[in-house]
Amino acid sequence: MSINLILILISIWVGVIIFFSAIIAPTVFKSLPEKEAGAFLRSFFPKYYNFGLAIGIISVIYLLYVSISNNLLYMVITMTLLTLISKILIPHINSARDCGESGKNKFKQLHLLSVILNVMTLILGVALLVIYI
Repeated sequence: MSINLILILISIWVGVIIFFSAIIAPTVFKSLPEKEAGAFLRSFFPKYYNFGLAIGIISVIYLLYVSISNNLLYMVITMTLLTLISKILIPHINSARDCGESGKNKFKQLHLLSVILNVMTLILGVALLVIYI
């Protein structure tokens, strides 16, 4: 079986991460008042992470089926787990944001963690593409 399907899926995943980070997020914050931007992103993030999880799960299942490379499998599993953790953080981030000033530090910490997890997912995806293309 071919590795091409995995490379296409990971390319799409990486592209979505870059598109969100470089285009969607900055545009939302420049175009909408803070409260509306927050409401939009609360609606957007579950879909964003579900998309990444879907690609990750499909890729893992495919890799288990075709047994192409254990290293590739481990990289995709790691990307998928990072995305799952990010998704799990969403309600906690929202809750901290809803606490206003009293939740500000917790919000900053959780938001930073979610950004770091997203960047790690991106780095793994790019590394995977560089290694296997």
